[in-house]
Amino acid sequence: MKIVVIGAGAMGGSYGGLLADAGHDVSLIDTWQDHVDAINRDGLLVDGALGEHRVKLPASAEAADGQTADMAIIFTDSNNTEAAAATADKVLGPDNFAITFQNGIGNVEKLQAVLGKERVLGGSSMCSAATRGPGHVCLTHLRGTSVGEIDGGESNRTEAVVSVLEDAGFGAKSVPNIMGTIWEKFVVNCGGNAMCAVTGLRSAEAVRIPELDVFKDRVLDEVMAVLDAKGIELPNPDIVSQIKVGSRKSFNQPSMLQHVLRGRQTEIDALNAIVVREAEPLGIPTPYNQSLVALLKGRELSQQRIVNEPDLDYDAWEARVLAGEED
Repeated sequence: MKIVVIGAGAMGGSYGGLLADAGHDVSLIDTWQDHVDAINRDGLLVDGALGEHRVKLPASAEAADGQTADMAIIFTDSNNTEAAAATADKVLGPDNFAITFQNGIGNVEKLQAVLGKERVLGGSSMCSAATRGPGHVCLTHLRGTSVGEIDGGESNRTEAVVSVLEDAGFGAKSVPNIMGTIWEKFVVNCGGNAMCAVTGLRSAEAVRIPELDVFKDRVLDEVMAVLDAKGIELPNPDIVSQIKVGSRKSFNQPSMLQHVLRGRQTEIDALNAIVVREAEPLGIPTPYNQSLVALLKGRELSQQRIVNEPDLDYDAWEARVLAGEED
């Protein structure tokens, strides 16, 4: 199978690199030019849970004219799904397909809007990864990977994807309710990612602070109230208890915290902000998720200032405001 990975950061790079190391025809597309240059020059270094691999494979910042693939694996953040869909549409033929392993809700629908409903598979990865630098990613934790048809049931192509992933060492399975699995990961991410991004703490650190542990409980209460009202059934009805237990053992750095520290836009609008938007017409109050979204957007901007505008002149800014030159 000829595979293109769109979004070759921590997760996409780990999956793409290990698939290539297993002998599959893989190419990477990522907008981080230094990362692309390092991969083309030195190969991609993937280390961590499945050992150390230096893999030679092609990388580019955009799809080349005439580039083709049988399958596009989408690993961009949710802010870039529309752009990823356009790239996938460029490289995929009419009988080929894309599969999303992204965080958040709404990615499947955005891909289907461009590619058509029949050309999109759903996926969920519970692995975690980190970017160590240009051309170097680390698969920090190896956990389950699920794939499935959006409308349910198994198919030859879902089984083919499972086989390809298993070749690379990922424990993959085809599931009949992939949208339920995607929503379940949504609950997990809503319960921890933003809180870690705001505080700078890892999950196991945060839940050891009693006030934050209670805050996490209230966030999850609101998330589950929305899902219950919408009639969304999760594969694991006891997911909240599992999150509570798992949080005390999880010391990885969530992707949202990684994004904040690098001064990047986070995926909060596809996670806790979705809870707030979905809750409003249902009449469900979500003060904890609203607070988390507001605080995260402030933290996001603050770190962007530090990373991208270290010499910002606040005195000059204040003078312009006082002079009526800016609001």
